[in-house]
Amino acid sequence: MPLIVEPDAHGPYAHPGSGHGTGPDAGYDFHDRTVSRHLVHRASVSEVFLTGWQATGPYDFLLGAQWPRLHGFYRLPGDRYHDPVLMAETVRQAGLLIGHAGFGVPRGHHFVMEELGYALGEAGLPGLAVTADPASLMLTVGCQDVRMRHGRLASLRVHAEVTRNGRRIGHGAGQLRVVTPASYQRLRGPDRRAVAPPRPPEPAAPELVGRAQSADVVLSPTLRPDTWLLRADAGHPVLFDHELDHVPGMLVLEAARQAAQRLHHPEPVVPVELVTSFDRYIELDRPCFVQAVRERAADGRRTPVLVRLLQDGRTAAECRLLTEPVDGPRVPVRRDAFEGRPAATGLLPLAS
Repeated sequence: MPLIVEPDAHGPYAHPGSGHGTGPDAGYDFHDRTVSRHLVHRASVSEVFLTGWQATGPYDFLLGAQWPRLHGFYRLPGDRYHDPVLMAETVRQAGLLIGHAGFGVPRGHHFVMEELGYALGEAGLPGLAVTADPASLMLTVGCQDVRMRHGRLASLRVHAEVTRNGRRIGHGAGQLRVVTPASYQRLRGPDRRAVAPPRPPEPAAPELVGRAQSADVVLSPTLRPDTWLLRADAGHPVLFDHELDHVPGMLVLEAARQAAQRLHHPEPVVPVELVTSFDRYIELDRPCFVQAVRERAADGRRTPVLVRLLQDGRTAAECRLLTEPVDGPRVPVRRDAFEGRPAATGLLPLAS
């Protein structure tokens, strides 16, 4: 049985700086350079957003992060604001770094993301305004439900308060489980990595899902207006930054965001809150369907959207978004190729 460990003020939490203080070490530059790409499971240095870290207690950490002025994939139409989904990716990287550097998880171990989400602060989108400089952020991270097995980290939950120039712009959280290489091979099967994903289906029109390029569209239209086929393009340089034997979690978040935008078309919207739970791996060699529904709005401006990803008739992931209109030109009304055709009974093997 895993045990919840108690804080130990004398525990060996190595970190940059001079010792185990209760605050950041004087003179340490949290934004001087990116952390090792291996600590956040990235192949490309350009996709590493964390730039420094210190342990401020057994379960507490202070991290620096920086977003580029314009990211090639995570960007909003008009480029006035940073894409809020960057916050989810930053929190994901924070959980991995803390697991490796803070709790000593060896390189080569796998992290299973069970939950991931964020919410913007009171400043809303203006707190994410694109300026003349990159967005330099600080993350105050606390770890909860830390569980150890045989002296090794088994799972933890991270909660991060995110500030920019001393101003709180949002918070995020993630639940992670650690899996050894041997356990992962048993879990996934020895031949799973050898499976080649099929060629992605034709994408939806980019402007319908808030994208500028077809290569960045992760939805393919079906005969149902609320359902799409997930496009998992293993050649995508950001979503598939390195080789994977399953659909990555950030692709799930992107599918949810694009589905929510498709429901709101032609009005451009942005997810100011997004919470995702992952129930099982989504395989690359089998179809996965994305279902979305707009829920009742409480204030008329922010609209909740529920998105489910279904594979083999079972829910593999569920996303809840709160969308808000974003200033910018309305996209001309356009339809997908399948729209207007009658839906064929039994065409899509969806769970109820």
